[in-house]
Order: sequence, then C-alpha cells, then structure tokens
Amino acid sequence: MNKGGLKKRFRDMRLTGKMVVIYLLAGLVPVMIILGITYMEMKKILWDRETTILKSYVSQTTDSMDNELEIYNNLSKYISYNQSIAKILSADQSAYQNYEQFSTVIDPLLASIMYFHEDVNQVTIYTDASDVKHGSTVAPLKDLADGTHAYDDLDNNIHWHIDLESRTAFSVSRMAMLEQKGAKGVLYVGVDYDSVFQPFYTETMFDNYGLIIEDEYGHMIFNKNTFADEQSAYELDVDKFDVLREMENSGYQFIDKTSKATGWNICVYKPNRLIISSVRPILIIAVAALLVSMLAGILCINMVSEFITKRIKNLQKTMKATETGNLGMVIENDSTDEIGDLINGYNSMSKRLDETVNEVYQSKIKEKEYEMRALQAQINPHFLYNSLSMINWKALEAEQEDISRITLSLSTFYRTALNKGKNILLVKDEIANIKSYLDIQLAMHDNSFDVVYDIDDSILKYETLNLILQPLLENAIGHGIDVKTDGRGEIRIEGKENGDFIDFTVSDNGVGMTKTQAALILSKSSNGYGVSNVNERIKLYYGEKYAVKIESTPGAGTKVMLHFPKRVEN
Repeated sequence: MNKGGLKKRFRDMRLTGKMVVIYLLAGLVPVMIILGITYMEMKKILWDRETTILKSYVSQTTDSMDNELEIYNNLSKYISYNQSIAKILSADQSAYQNYEQFSTVIDPLLASIMYFHEDVNQVTIYTDASDVKHGSTVAPLKDLADGTHAYDDLDNNIHWHIDLESRTAFSVSRMAMLEQKGAKGVLYVGVDYDSVFQPFYTETMFDNYGLIIEDEYGHMIFNKNTFADEQSAYELDVDKFDVLREMENSGYQFIDKTSKATGWNICVYKPNRLIISSVRPILIIAVAALLVSMLAGILCINMVSEFITKRIKNLQKTMKATETGNLGMVIENDSTDEIGDLINGYNSMSKRLDETVNEVYQSKIKEKEYEMRALQAQINPHFLYNSLSMINWKALEAEQEDISRITLSLSTFYRTALNKGKNILLVKDEIANIKSYLDIQLAMHDNSFDVVYDIDDSILKYETLNLILQPLLENAIGHGIDVKTDGRGEIRIEGKENGDFIDFTVSDNGVGMTKTQAALILSKSSNGYGVSNVNERIKLYYGEKYAVKIESTPGAGTKVMLHFPKRVEN
C-alpha cells in the first residue's frame, strides 16, 4: 500500500481508531524505548557499582592481610639478624654451655615473641650448628622437613606456606647473621591459620560471592563463599575455577589481586546473573505499569480528543525527561478518569523507580564504602611493638632497675590506647595515656629532654576523642626535639577549661617549621597516621570549625592547639 493510501485510510478512520493509532505511536512506542534505555543504563550502573565494590573489597582485605604478615616478617628479620643468637649458635663450646646459653638467652627471647603475639604458636631455629634438639626453640637442620622449605630450596627472602587440610600456616627464612659466621640456619615461625586470613572472615554488605586464594604454585590455600542455599550451584571448586577463569565468556566476574607480602593470588568471583539480578524486579514493575497505562489509555480514547491529546503530550514530555535520569518526576493531576489513572500510574512507577535506585543501590554502596574506610583506618601500633622490643632487649641483655616502671607505663599506654575498641574516653584517661607514652620516650631518650604538665583538674571528668594528644607529642619529639642541635629540649602540655570548651596545647622548643610545612602536616596528603588524622577526626566528630591549629617559627619551636566543646560522660 502506497503512502497516499495510508493517509486516506487514516483520514477515514473513526476518532476512536485515530486515538488508538496516535496513542500507540506517540505514547506506547516512546515509553517502551525509554524503559528499554533506562533498563540498559540501570543495568550498566549496577554492573559498574558491583565491580567497584568487589575490587575495593579485594584490595582492602589483601592490604590488611599483608599488613599483618609484615608484622611477622619483621619479627623473623629481627631474629635472623640478631647477633647474640648467631654468636651463641655458632660458638664452639660444651653441651652444658650451649644448654645454659640456650636457656638464658634464646628461650626467653623466642618465648617473649609468642607471649606478646598470641597468634604465633611456634618459633624454631633449625641449624647445623646443633646436633641436639633443645625444646621447641632450637633443633638440628636435618629435622627440617624436605620440600619447598628445605634449606637449599630457600633464598634470602621470607617464604610463607599454607596447608589447607591441616589448617597450618608458617614462614621459613634463612638465618642471615648465622650464615655470616659460617653456619647454616632456617627460622621457622608458625602462625595461627585463622589469624592469617582474618580480614577475609569480616562480614560484608554484599553477598552471593566466592573467594579463593592460591599460593605461588597454584595450590588453593583458602576458600570462602557466601552463596545462599538456592544459589549454591554457583559455587566453584578449584578445577572448575581454574577452567572458567581462563574462558572469555565464562558467565562469571573474576577480580584478582596479588599479595605483595607473599605472592599469593586473591580472587573474588561472582556470577554475572546475580550481579544484575536486582534490576529485574524493576523491569517487571516497569512493564506491568506500561501494560496498565496502555489499557487505561485505550479505554479513555472515546473522550474529547483535544482534552486527551493535551494530557498525553504532557505525559510524553515528562517521560522523555525521565530518559535523562530524572526518575522522581511526577505530573500534577486532579482528575480521576482513565487518563488520570494513567498519570497516577506513571507517578507511582517514577517514585518507585527513584526510591529503589536511591535506597537499594546508593545506600548500600555508601555503606560499603564507609565500612571499607573504617577497615582501612585501623591503626597499626608500631610504637607498641618497638617499645616491647626495647623492653625485651633490656630484660635479656642487662639488669635494669627501671624495667618495672617502663613495663607499667607501657601497660597503661596499651590499655588507654586501645580503650576496648571505643573511640571516646575521659580526659583523665587520655592524660594517663600520654604520661605513659612520654615516660617510655624519656627512657628511650635517656631523659634528654624535659616534660612540663599544666592540666586543670576540672577537665578530667569530661569526654574526649581517644588518641588525639599522642600523635601531637610523637610529632613534637620526632620533628622538633630529636633534630634540635643546641640546648635542652622541652615539651609542654597544657589543658585548660575555657567556658563551655576545653583547650589543649602541645608546644616544644624544637627546630620549628614554615607555614607551608605546617599546612602540609594538616592536609590529607600527609603520610602516616599523625597530626592530619587527629585533625580529620576532630572535624568529623565536633565540626569543621574545631580544626587543629598550628603556630610555628623556624628555629623557635612549634605550638599545636586543640579546641572542642565540653561533654560529660554518657
């Protein structure tokens, strides 16, 4: 049929038929296109967000595991390069002398490591310098199991091994200092299996995913999945996992990351169907609303064409705006006829789509981001480990009368710093924390600087954020007092009640800094936990106007000031 015949047939059609054609052409088709585009865009957005979440989860958990393993690696390096241990093991002396040296030096040192690190369950030195096994600390090199951790198979690096069946984890490394003295030695450090993979046991805001960790030889050493019972068919065993990961269209999304500390491959997988499954109910709702709208429109076609056309155009205009992403747009309507029902149906669909996108996706994504940021914000207590190492060394190498005081100070610092996992504590506990910290620092610096406390007793009963003074003191010592070349250093801590506020000041007579350096310390680009972290925590908890302030003059010293409201313990 030619073009002229179509026009004549349409012209001769009754008004009801014309309205049906107009409705189908001007209403139904655009709506279907809009819904199709909306569905595809929402599917893409959901896919990108789920992928971002998986990548963030893999990155954060892997980094957390590496940080924990680095602690054990540092312990291994400390023992491997310990000259006292190497000297004892390589010495040519009697069996009784060996036993006495092992019992008085090596045993306490290795036992203290397991005491202060509960996750370490075995520390053994295998060496060819000893033919007799001494407890669990020293054993002949021949007793070391063959395989990938035998002496000849090791290099100067630390190697981690996991046995999934026995759920054991340990690291092995050559004793570098012992080799310099002409002997062979391998350090074995056994760690609790669950503690190694603790970051991967943390609950997440998403589910229906699997996680497999393989060592550098491709052996599976950890496996986890969160699939619901009805989705259990998506779980992959090792063989199927290795096959599908190499396929281009496997039906799964695989996110990999390599551990810097061990060389292990951490991979999270999730079926593509489950990633986009959340958008299907929205499509069903949209299609149902479309069908209802079409039925209502056809039933109302017999109304006055001018009245119907006007409202349909208004509806069409709003739906086109929806295509650009304005899902919450509604049309004002005060009628209750069929077209009015059509408009109300569209309004309901638009609101429901908008609420679903905002609540189901955006809220969950933000919650996940906040959880990962909280995980990343965990503080690795390097100071505690360094202090414990110093105390151990003093205890083992010399009899010092100040060890009891140092140990007590460290205990107080540990208790107040961790604060049972709470972020809020009393001012008196924060003061106890910094006094313990400074007592230890004074011992470490041979009392080479002075500390002056000027704290009002009236502020001790109020609340404050945990660990806001210690980073300021650490900065004052490390960047002010330690680099001072003339005169005796002095640190002054002041705590005053100022009306409805509390003012803290930490000042030193160190080398000072420029305004540019002071601004950098307070910025997020500053390295480490430090002053910038304190600044961000205070602003987040009390408000932007309570930021940390720094006054400093090169060569004259630095003053750091805190100002925040008084709050009574809840």
